[in-house]
Amino acid sequence: MSLRRFQNISRVIRFDEKSDRNERRARDKLAPIRDFWNRWESNLRKLFNPGECVTVDEQLVTYRGPFKQYIPSKPGKYGIKIWALCDTETSYAWSLQVYTGKERNCKPEKDQGRRVVLDLIKDLKGHNVTCDNFFTSHELGIELYKRNITMVGTIRKNKTSLPQKFCS
Repeated sequence: MSLRRFQNISRVIRFDEKSDRNERRARDKLAPIRDFWNRWESNLRKLFNPGECVTVDEQLVTYRGPFKQYIPSKPGKYGIKIWALCDTETSYAWSLQVYTGKERNCKPEKDQGRRVVLDLIKDLKGHNVTCDNFFTSHELGIELYKRNITMVGTIRKNKTSLPQKFCS
């Protein structure tokens, strides 16, 4: 396929029903590709079994659309933030979640990192999760331990949920 043909097709391709798009978009910023995304993400889980060690981190895919994020430490700076659970040996992305921004007229989510990790690992048992200080918390460690999952990660000293005995 020629580049010109590919560009023409990609400009008009749709993965959703136009008749109810606006209604769905009011509830979900990813509505135009949500069905496609969910099928693709579920197939990632079916096609590979991650090794004993996995990692959770964010990825910024360069993009300048309606729900772009600004992360100055990333090379692209603007884009779609995707949280990924990847196998540490192969870098296979086993579970993904797109961050579309906070809901309108809502307070910022409390302990978002914990929720993200629990969402991404929901079908895992007996693994080790490595994550950075955005995700790591004492409560998350306890929750993962109950699910027979260990965790390695840095932790911020100023986290309000961190017991004082861990700070000294």
